[in-house]
Amino acid sequence: MDTVPFVVLLLVALIDLVLAAWFIGQGLRAGANSAEGRPRLLVGSMLIPGALLITVLAFVLFGPLG
Repeated sequence: MDTVPFVVLLLVALIDLVLAAWFIGQGLRAGANSAEGRPRLLVGSMLIPGALLITVLAFVLFGPLG
């Protein structure tokens, strides 16, 4: 039971990375310099640091090593 918050935060970070990959893929398909593609690339690129911060938070607060 002690690892449940840790695992939940890692799952949230994984979902965040999947969404980032989807947004980046959609932005590249629409064209990186188009009016439709650039905002999607921006959203996708901003989700990646959020996923990294969530992962760091999981390890700092609920690290499995004690």
